[in-house]
Amino acid sequence: MSNKKIVVSANEHHRNGCPVIANIEPISGMNDGPVILTEPNGQKIFGQYELLQDEGELCWVLDDLPAHTTRTYQLSQPDSSITPAGVSFTEKDQTIVVDIDDRHFTTFRYDTNQYRPYFFPVLGPNGCQVTRGEVSHESKDHVHHRSLYVAYGEVNHSDLWSEGHQAGRIVHKSFSQKLEGVVCGKIYTRNSWHDKDGIPIMSDIQNYRLYALPAGRSIIDLDLTFLADQGDVFFGDTKEGGIITVRVNPQMNASNPNGKIENSFGGINEDETWGKKAHWCDYSGIVDGVPVGVSLFDHLSNPRYPTYWHVRNYGLMGSNIFGGGTFESDERNDGSYTLHKGQEMNFRFRVYIHYGDANEGKVGQHYHDFINPPSVVIE
Repeated sequence: MSNKKIVVSANEHHRNGCPVIANIEPISGMNDGPVILTEPNGQKIFGQYELLQDEGELCWVLDDLPAHTTRTYQLSQPDSSITPAGVSFTEKDQTIVVDIDDRHFTTFRYDTNQYRPYFFPVLGPNGCQVTRGEVSHESKDHVHHRSLYVAYGEVNHSDLWSEGHQAGRIVHKSFSQKLEGVVCGKIYTRNSWHDKDGIPIMSDIQNYRLYALPAGRSIIDLDLTFLADQGDVFFGDTKEGGIITVRVNPQMNASNPNGKIENSFGGINEDETWGKKAHWCDYSGIVDGVPVGVSLFDHLSNPRYPTYWHVRNYGLMGSNIFGGGTFESDERNDGSYTLHKGQEMNFRFRVYIHYGDANEGKVGQHYHDFINPPSVVIE
């Protein structure tokens, strides 16, 4: 039994379905895995503890904490007979099938013969598919838009966005962590970016956290690092890129009556969002009768925040910080950038899947959960 008390403050925003991560001193006798967070009234929720080098990491999902209020928990280890579901993995044929509370959520695909790692499918409320499939009638245009992925169109003058004999590849090399958990699953991977001739250009680290939220909402966090480990890396000014990218289910396309793009400034659909800067961008529509949406969040710590968005009525949405001259139709705003040998560039993104459009899904509120998280005090 731990004597640790955890005090979490909502601060200025109502918190509901908000992931919380707290770094704490290692707890003697506390095993990695599920923990119990108990309120003074006896209400209990599951958390997740993991020892990371010289400190412990505690995470849980905060529900229904009003703005300007606090909540106190007592931390303890659960009975060993308790086996909560949470995030679980099944591995087969260079894929990781991700289930949340025993329902399929997504599959991470990292076959080294494909053009890049990606998630497909990505399932939302009622199990509906929020990203585009891989069958021919759904993928007849832009076949390289594979659901949810990282890519860019001009890296040392090589195309790491398209597919075909002139395109390079982002090749999976290794996992630094694959962790199931009652609150959060982790898929931490390292990849090598190659030109069309297979010559390495750079590396990346893609660290994904997938959270166990109640059915109807899902969150994937990505901590992304570009590594100039082969020499200088030049990112050209092109629209063809999404440092984080999603291609939505065709039923959600904004070219359809029920589809809609919306950004943090209130821009609607391609004419008001393509090539515009914004803190977040959301794509929503109706899939098999279910109103659903998916948002991409740009963190305020990211380079050149807020990002430009390469977002189209036909279903594409991606962040792009290097395409300023193209988006602005002005060479004076050239956004190309050289990452010098030995340097790195770091990004944080969140993918938020929800019911309804940006308003119904409370996207603005959940964006503040990302950039202004609750504060935590350990007593």
